[in-house]
Amino acid sequence: MNAMIKKAALAAAIASAAISAHATDLIGGGASLPGVAYVGDNFTNTTPQSRLSTNAALSAGFGYVQTTPNSGSIFDVFEQNNPSHTASYCQTGSGTGKRVLLGASGWLASGDCRDYSASPEGFSGLNALPDFAGSDAPLTADNIVTFQNGNQAARTNLVQVPALGAFLGLPINIQDGSGNPITNVDLSTADVCAIFDGSATVWNDVGVPSSQQIKVVYRSDGSGTTFAFTQYLAANCNISATTFQTEELYSDAISLSVYGGRDVGGSGNGGVIDEVTGTPGAIGYANFSNVAAEPGLAYALVEGHDPASGGSIVVDDVNDILIDEVLGLNGPNGLPTPEPVDPSLAEGCLAVVDPAVQLDQVYPIVAFTNLLTYTNSNNDPVATQALFTEVTHGTRDQNGDPVHDLPVGYARIDSAVVSNIISTCIN
Repeated sequence: MNAMIKKAALAAAIASAAISAHATDLIGGGASLPGVAYVGDNFTNTTPQSRLSTNAALSAGFGYVQTTPNSGSIFDVFEQNNPSHTASYCQTGSGTGKRVLLGASGWLASGDCRDYSASPEGFSGLNALPDFAGSDAPLTADNIVTFQNGNQAARTNLVQVPALGAFLGLPINIQDGSGNPITNVDLSTADVCAIFDGSATVWNDVGVPSSQQIKVVYRSDGSGTTFAFTQYLAANCNISATTFQTEELYSDAISLSVYGGRDVGGSGNGGVIDEVTGTPGAIGYANFSNVAAEPGLAYALVEGHDPASGGSIVVDDVNDILIDEVLGLNGPNGLPTPEPVDPSLAEGCLAVVDPAVQLDQVYPIVAFTNLLTYTNSNNDPVATQALFTEVTHGTRDQNGDPVHDLPVGYARIDSAVVSNIISTCIN
């Protein structure tokens, strides 16, 4: 009953915010994996791909490439429901996104989205206090220490909620001996391990009829997509020895020397896709929605599973969402171990999907993206609650069904636990 009252109060607050004269541009950024769901794919149609998507009236002349959110994207729907507000999203990658929100010394995103105000704010300058961040790599024990030494003094505590699940795809660019593209590729788990641990060097090694050298394209920036992919590799490939570690930075997950120069780095999901598209013999990993949006780009199935029809992403509300736990050091198998959060931050506001859950889905390579903000002293708590609710729950019709479908490869983690955290922790 208490939860119902809280939800009713939240709905009333959001409704009143929609007609308020106070206008807020919620400034956030981070993970590129949820970008297509959050803001649509306008950014993929620019050269270079835009990192910043916003409807806010920003100052021009700083050299960045800016786009607006697509109609029907999550942020666009939020703005339709809350016409006084806008929401900006800068795709910096999860690593930078978390560090800016936490207040890590020396971290700024001006190289991705530039300064867009007279006084740098949001993700655009040092000592930033953004409204929110997105990260596919959950908070770690080290991240908590960073926050305690950084933005805790200004914002008290942290909120983290799982927002969306997403399939990761393996884009490929392979030709046969006549130069014709090979698009029908179905890799076993053992094949994926052999490709990414460097033991398979040409495509014939994994049963693909091509003598082309395998070129491995990886994320060069700190990335939650890399975190999820290397967790998959650690869980499935570290059978006789620990080859892979679960890490946000791919070069920390495995030594790049195993590829003997057959590796290519790309920044952001878009950067990986660009490198695969331009590199004969290449394979990479990226959010499947980004892969599907690239005309003519092929991708590999995994154990016969196609991410385009990968089925639902299942998360149990009670058993699969951990409260007030963060990820500790990797164990001897290369996988992260959940551990209790620092007691000073244990307010029931930090939620994370149990890492084991993303290894137990029908399509085997899955990531969960999280939204982060602060418990106190937020610029506009009601607007932030409304944005988080739109991402995690979505606008519903009178039958309780979502009004807007998510792009292919995404699924909401529609959780009463998450809803309760949003309504009670963002003050």
